[in-house]
Amino acid sequence: MKKLMMILASVSLSSPIVGTAIACHGPKTGGEINTTGIPTVGTIKANLKKAGYDVDNLDVDLAPGMKTAIIRFMPDVPNRPFLTKKVDLKWTTNDISKIITVTSLPYDNGSGTKLTVDEVLTVVNSLNGTNFTFSDIEINFDQEISQWLITPKPGDNFTGSAVEIVNEPITFSQAFPLKNIGDIYLADAVWADYKKDPEVTTMNMTAAIMEFVGDRNRFASLYKDAMLKAMMGALDGGIEISINQDNGEGTLKITTEVEHVINHSTLTANFTVKTTPRKFLTQDNVKPTEKLIPVKLDKIYTKETENELRYDLVTKLLGKQFADQYQEIWYNEIWVTFNEDGKGATIEAKQGSKILAASDTLASLMTKIPAYKLNVTFE
Repeated sequence: MKKLMMILASVSLSSPIVGTAIACHGPKTGGEINTTGIPTVGTIKANLKKAGYDVDNLDVDLAPGMKTAIIRFMPDVPNRPFLTKKVDLKWTTNDISKIITVTSLPYDNGSGTKLTVDEVLTVVNSLNGTNFTFSDIEINFDQEISQWLITPKPGDNFTGSAVEIVNEPITFSQAFPLKNIGDIYLADAVWADYKKDPEVTTMNMTAAIMEFVGDRNRFASLYKDAMLKAMMGALDGGIEISINQDNGEGTLKITTEVEHVINHSTLTANFTVKTTPRKFLTQDNVKPTEKLIPVKLDKIYTKETENELRYDLVTKLLGKQFADQYQEIWYNEIWVTFNEDGKGATIEAKQGSKILAASDTLASLMTKIPAYKLNVTFE
């Protein structure tokens, strides 16, 4: 039971995105996208919604420094106007006090360990839908008031007075703002078991759903212990799943709290269950039976050619047509960790992907999807 709830702890943080008017056409009404505004993901999505886009079907990735953004449609959305589109951003303000609006942040990550300055920046970006870097701002701990202070670097892109980051809990709606996560892809066995006995299989379904919730709301990685405590606290009646078995439309609600980190609140996720098979990131889509799978590529890759590595790997394993189909978004679907010796990398498909099948190690027994990584060597 404890291992099941660890699924939330496997989610990684996002670096969200926004500027001039760019002409694009949405799948419904279409229209011109106004990319002028405060450089945050929230502003960009509001402008996209005004232009007729269903913002639940897309994500926005801000480039470091927030001068450009990539609008990225979910790969399973039918009749999408594009897969990705890069836009230049025109700011209406560069005052950090008007950009950083969520100023509550739990300093304790749930394990009694205080966040580092790097972690503070990552969480501030996640909660505010920004992508500040240390080239833009400075973050210092003020001993007198016991708070973190964010100030713009003199003469750089941003202005404004210091923003005080207050040490206080947040709510699930702040940590996981996107409620409508679209289609989720379950193993046939998990869906069949749920339809037979929903109450008995609630935990399995929760683990499977949360992988997709985590992908669309990437907050939890720096608060793994807090998320575990939250899930354990919800076991006694705090988890509610309701799914229409005819059309697969459902809602997950988790109501709980974690002292000093998460106020008593409810995490809500709306979704539609699909059992269409995704592809395994293996040779010819064979279901993996090993935790670590060896793969050889006949080139040397570096951080600068990381996207080329992703594309070449997918081409080798699953064919050029599939690699070409999603070439623009492999950066978001495949995680790469280079070996220190530069002779290879550990690669894994993102959990919660809508096109690749992979699960978290602790959750795989419940999701019925294997957990595996690729040991890629360069030759």
